[in-house]
Amino acid sequence: MFRLLWQELRFRRNGIIGWGIGVSFYAILYVGLYPSFGDQLALFDMGEMAFYEALGITDMTSFSGYVASTYVNLAPILLSIYAILSGSGTLAGEEDEGKLELMVTLPIPRWQIVTAKALATAVALFLILVIVGVAAAGILLAIESQIETPVTAVDMFLSALYMWPLVLAVAMIGLLMGAYMPNRRTAALVTTVIFVASYFGNSLANLYNSVEPIKPVILLTYYDTAPAVLTEGQAIADIAVLVGISLILFLLAVWAFQRRNITVGAWPWQRAKVV
Repeated sequence: MFRLLWQELRFRRNGIIGWGIGVSFYAILYVGLYPSFGDQLALFDMGEMAFYEALGITDMTSFSGYVASTYVNLAPILLSIYAILSGSGTLAGEEDEGKLELMVTLPIPRWQIVTAKALATAVALFLILVIVGVAAAGILLAIESQIETPVTAVDMFLSALYMWPLVLAVAMIGLLMGAYMPNRRTAALVTTVIFVASYFGNSLANLYNSVEPIKPVILLTYYDTAPAVLTEGQAIADIAVLVGISLILFLLAVWAFQRRNITVGAWPWQRAKVV
C-alpha cells in the first residue's frame, strides 16, 4: 500500500504545486493590498451587517477583520474546487479512463486502494496549505511595518493549516461519490451540489433564524471566519467534528468501493449485493 500511496502523491505533484501557487497568489494579493486602502476600510459602513455576516464578513475596519473576511473566508472555498475534482475523480475518474480495473488486479485488498487514495488526497491538501501558509506569512512580514496588528507571521501560517479539516471533508465527500456513483461527471456534480448547498445554507442560516435548525448538518458551520481565529485559531471542537465527518465519509467510501463492479458503470441500485 505504501508504494501505491507514494505513486498517488507523485501523481498529485503538479496539482500540489499549481494549486499551492494559485491560492498563494490570492492570499498575497488581498493581504498585500491592505496598506494601500486600510485607512479607508476603517470607515467601512457595516449598516447592512446581516447581509455581510451571511457572506462571512464580520469586520472590515481592522487588519484582522479584513484578512478574516477575505483570505480566511474565501481561500478554503477556492481550494474546495481542487478537493472536489481530486476526490470525485480518484475512483470514478480512473474507471472512466480505464486505469482502475488494472489497479484492482494488484495483490492488495480494495480497502487499501481507497485508503491510499484518501491519504494521498489528505496529504496533497495539507501540502498545498503549507505553501499558502508560507506565502501568507511572508506577505505579512513584508507589510508589517506599514500596519498595526497583533497578528503575527506564525498566526498567518497557522490560519492556512486550519483550513485543512474543512477542505478534507469536502474531498472525502468527493471520494465517497466517486466510489458510489457510476462515473466521474455524476460524482463531481453531486459533490458540487452538496458543497454549494452547504455554502448557501450557511449563509441563509446566518440571515434567518428559521433556518438555524439545519446548521448542524452544514459543513461551513464548523469553520469560523471571525477575526479572532487569526490569533486564537479554530475551535478544537469544530476541528474534531470535521475530522470525524471525514473519517465517516472515508469508511462509507470503502464500503461503497467494496460493492463496486468495475467497468460496468452501474448505478448503485443496479449493483449486486456482496455475499
